[in-house]
Amino acid sequence: MNHPDALKWNGRYAEDGANWLYSKPNALLTTYLHLLPGQGLALDAAAGVGINSLALAGHGLRVAALDISEVALRLARQQAAAHELGVETAVYDLSAPWFPPHSFDVIINFRFLERATFPAYRQALKPGGWLIFETFARVPGQPAEAYYLEPGELAQAFADWQIVWSGTREVVRDGRLHKMTEQLVAQKR
Repeated sequence: MNHPDALKWNGRYAEDGANWLYSKPNALLTTYLHLLPGQGLALDAAAGVGINSLALAGHGLRVAALDISEVALRLARQQAAAHELGVETAVYDLSAPWFPPHSFDVIINFRFLERATFPAYRQALKPGGWLIFETFARVPGQPAEAYYLEPGELAQAFADWQIVWSGTREVVRDGRLHKMTEQLVAQKR
């Protein structure tokens, strides 16, 4: 794929992707993993090397791991095969997403923001399905950026769902607020 984002991420993963394999699953996912069904189909959007996909598959779910980087997904496939876990991968550009209606029991989205996914996730998740979402948010007092959420934006986008957790995580460096993430754990009604 010659998409500029694919070239960027393929380069990053080719350079240091193996180091990312030592990462742990996202803390929000591990905190709420017990609420998720032990079978069914999960979508890991912008899956990278598949660390979170492996956690979902280890929980009993079949996982579709999507990312724009074929290099990252190759590493994800290798890890899934090594652990004998059910993870299927596909190179996919999430800037114009479409998924079959009511096809996923779980959707996770970490450190990636494409607002076009909001309606696609709403359609693709089965009633009673779970959305776990965490990505960067604008720090108050700093300029807005396209790939940063506004504070409270996730909770507003899924306000009609049962919200189990909605919050902000702050990273402080040198006594100053360095960055923030918005988090959401919600079940579709």
